[in-house]
Amino acid sequence: MDELWPFLRWVVAVASAAAVVVVVMLVVDRAIRRGRARVPALVQGWLRVRRPLAALLLAIALRVAFAATAERGTVREIGLHVLLVLTIASAVWFAATIVVAWLEHTRRRVVARKEDDRDRRRTRTQMLLIQRLVNAAFVVLGVAMVLMTFPGVEQVGATILASAGLLSVVVGIAAQSSLGNLFAGLQIAFTDAVRIGDVVEVDGTWSTIEDITLSYVVVSIWDERHKVLPSTYFTSQPFINWSRTGDTVTGVVHLELDWRTDIDALRAAFDAYVSQHPAWDGRGKSLLVTDSTGGHITVRALVTTANTGDDWTLRCDVREHLVVWLRENDPQALPVRRLTMSPDPAAGGEQPA
Repeated sequence: MDELWPFLRWVVAVASAAAVVVVVMLVVDRAIRRGRARVPALVQGWLRVRRPLAALLLAIALRVAFAATAERGTVREIGLHVLLVLTIASAVWFAATIVVAWLEHTRRRVVARKEDDRDRRRTRTQMLLIQRLVNAAFVVLGVAMVLMTFPGVEQVGATILASAGLLSVVVGIAAQSSLGNLFAGLQIAFTDAVRIGDVVEVDGTWSTIEDITLSYVVVSIWDERHKVLPSTYFTSQPFINWSRTGDTVTGVVHLELDWRTDIDALRAAFDAYVSQHPAWDGRGKSLLVTDSTGGHITVRALVTTANTGDDWTLRCDVREHLVVWLRENDPQALPVRRLTMSPDPAAGGEQPA
């Protein structure tokens, strides 16, 4: 029994420390939930930080209990060092959770004050990038603090500093693409080139910006596919941002028709149809002959809508309506190919030319 007592004493101390932490967390949880009627946001904040706080308190309590009960020796030193690493990791986790929660609260408050949807999406994009930068900074800080607890790190640091010239060249070459995407992501967020929710045309395909990270941008295509592009794509390749200055869109429908088309009747049918269409926003509509080459005339129908979704719907409906109207009311306007028959002197008769 005397041989087992040191181990049992350590087990009792650890269990007592864990029990104290559990009791403290339960008391704080009960107190906060009772006051949620007066401060509703306090409960939401508590739900965010309770896990990292419990981990931090448990690591500290276990380290104190282990230091007080474990006998001096290798096991005690290793155990204290492991618990120190856990304490640092949980402390960084707790601090990062508080900062990120504050950033999210600030983002919601700032976005709620914005009346323009473009400003809301721009703010959301920038705050999201800041939040991810803060997370990355806390990870780097935590790793650095943990490494500093190991003996010999100073010598490693001195060695790295002594070869900083060569190391910087190697790292620069190896991480050129990653660093380029990182800075491109920051440039996208803070130059307002694209925002989350913007409608863009990438590789000839209409897409919606779904997510912007520090290294890549996710675009959602209308057929529910998701294309992942490196951030450098939006800083080095041309693309169309349909919602850059607003959500309103001007749509165009082109028709190739015969020269005998009754333009006035076609324009009247177009105006009547667009005027009663729910997707038309009332800003503008027109039907003009924009070209007359190649044996046909080109008719351009122009319509305006409040957003890209309505634009696609209205353009398809207008195209379908005009095609049906021409077939039923002005069939001679349908495009035809003309052949001229001329006499062939050698054959003594008329042959097709």
